[in-house]
Amino acid sequence: MPHLGRSGSRAAHLHNRAETPATDLKLFAYHRFLVLRWIGTVGALLIGVGGLGAGALPVVNNPYGKAPLGDLMARMLQTSSSIVLIGAGLIVLAWLIMSRYVGAASVHVRDLAATFLCWSLPIALTAPLFTQDIYSYLAQGSIVAHGMDPYSAGPVQLLGAEHHLARSVPFIWAESPSPYGPVALGLSALVSVITNDSIVLGVLAHRALSLAGIASCAWAVLQLSRRCGVRPTTALWLGILNPLTLLHLVGGIHNEAVMLGLALVGLELGLRGVDKVTYHTRPLGFGLIALGGVLITCAGLVKVTGFIGLGFLGMALARKFSRMGRPAVVAIGVSASAMACVLALTVAAVTAITGIGLGWITGQGGAATIRSWMSITTDIGVISGFFAMLLGLGDHTEAILSITRLVGVLIAGGFVVRMLFAVYRGAIHPVGGLGVGTFVLVILFPVVHPWYLLWAIIPLATWANRAFFRVAVMAYSAAMSFFVLPRGLALPAATVGTIYVGAAIAGGLIMIAGWWLFRRKSIIT
Repeated sequence: MPHLGRSGSRAAHLHNRAETPATDLKLFAYHRFLVLRWIGTVGALLIGVGGLGAGALPVVNNPYGKAPLGDLMARMLQTSSSIVLIGAGLIVLAWLIMSRYVGAASVHVRDLAATFLCWSLPIALTAPLFTQDIYSYLAQGSIVAHGMDPYSAGPVQLLGAEHHLARSVPFIWAESPSPYGPVALGLSALVSVITNDSIVLGVLAHRALSLAGIASCAWAVLQLSRRCGVRPTTALWLGILNPLTLLHLVGGIHNEAVMLGLALVGLELGLRGVDKVTYHTRPLGFGLIALGGVLITCAGLVKVTGFIGLGFLGMALARKFSRMGRPAVVAIGVSASAMACVLALTVAAVTAITGIGLGWITGQGGAATIRSWMSITTDIGVISGFFAMLLGLGDHTEAILSITRLVGVLIAGGFVVRMLFAVYRGAIHPVGGLGVGTFVLVILFPVVHPWYLLWAIIPLATWANRAFFRVAVMAYSAAMSFFVLPRGLALPAATVGTIYVGAAIAGGLIMIAGWWLFRRKSIIT
């Protein structure tokens, strides 16, 4: 055989690739997916190690300093923070590139589940990250476990200023009553009893609850995406593997994980019940609707925004009644009455079981003391107040904020009502209506944190099938993954600059080296 030379060999290689069977191409894509899984896993391990020093550590008797490398990481705050951000960068990079492969036939739901475990477990075993809120959960759980009213005063007043849990509560919440519902507080009280108010065991127990909530959410995303005709692997990748889910619901242990899990499982079960409603409906259909309503109500008893799902489940039922020949007033009235009964009975049952009163109804205004730049209504109020002071009209910022925020909530409420009637008319699927309505509510909310948009992203991931939506979620999630410092507290500007610059330089060098290595070994082209 004649010698082909370098150019001849390359031509033969390209010819062979063109004739590669489809199964080999699928295997090639799957190997790329596995490489990306390992890149994200390395990032998660870096977050786990860096979090021992840069995480939201307790104010007194830091137990994480006793862990391997914990004391060293704690003494190098800037380096530890940069390590966490580098790890977050690797997860974000792997997640973004995965968008090319999650739709491949060779990537299955079990592959995404394994990826989530690889990425979440190192984060679940480190210190709290990106927020101090977990210490409020622990303190409020102790308050309830000791038979006190969490809605009457803050942790400092009820537990005492020297209590080890109260001392780690963020200053803004130290003297504020709890804004959370009885389901959230009941779970926190259970954790307090089981762990005997241990900080480390309490953090791990709350992380277990978050992971259980995310697992429930993943099951619901899988079912709802099939219901709405969206590829399940794409929906799971976009919502559950989302860096914001990993960093803030696992790392930050926010109770949105439990809220979303209850709400979406409840919606799926309720819609299954609606599907079974016929002229000769069996009890199973109404039983599933009732069970779904109970779960959605429990989601609202974590955070009140969870109640929104009741309206969309009710409108789906009303539409079914309407298609069976019932007048609109009757269909909507019966459905609304049914949802109201489920709501009232569930609230009564939860109140009796937990022994927690109804203070959560009037205790929702505490968070409004925060001025969040991500809130459009807050931005408008603050800017208007600033210009009023420039014009010599005095500082009326608080009064203006009360107006702009109220107007924002009213507009969002009106939009949610519009979506409800769109569901009744059949113009939008209940899942889509819930996601779009929640999105508008979040952007007009008085206080918005980066992870709040997950309230809309996760349900919309099961319904929205356009590339524009996915690209927008990818851009937002990637950017917001670096917005909050690992400790969740403000630091001097020079320190912040050093952390981000160090992370950017080191991360850039790692990516350049990795790209060169993968190109050299023909793993990534």
